[in-house]
Amino acid sequence: MIFREGLLKARGQITFIAALAISTGIIIYLETLDTEERIQGRVAAELARQRNAPPSISPAIDARVRANLQRSEEVYSAEPDAAVSRAALLVSLASAVQLSILKPEDGLTRVQRIIADMERQKGEVTPVLVSALGAAAVAFPSLQGRIAGLASAP
Repeated sequence: MIFREGLLKARGQITFIAALAISTGIIIYLETLDTEERIQGRVAAELARQRNAPPSISPAIDARVRANLQRSEEVYSAEPDAAVSRAALLVSLASAVQLSILKPEDGLTRVQRIIADMERQKGEVTPVLVSALGAAAVAFPSLQGRIAGLASAP
């Protein structure tokens, strides 16, 4: 048997060994890429960047939200027991915090006062007030338990 005939007879084994060597090389290359960890790192960095970046709002919207907040505070101070004034102030505070017009801790303090007033003096819970409580719950997650209790009150 000559060398050429031996190669022809062993071609299946040679193909298997070549395929095994190539696939092993590809696996080693892919493992060095560490793709899953790198992708997770990129996603985490992007999410952190988006959370910390203030939303871009037009000056007209900024001015309107500030004016609504001031007006809602005036109405609430005049009629603190009215469901409409409570709802207006809750929505204004939630909007101002979400748009970075108001610091979260300032908004939280103000919303806590409104919720404390609502807990002390139960009033009418209108659909508008329930919606405003929902907006406040989104903006202030630490108050969701208290807000849920108020929103489900009869």
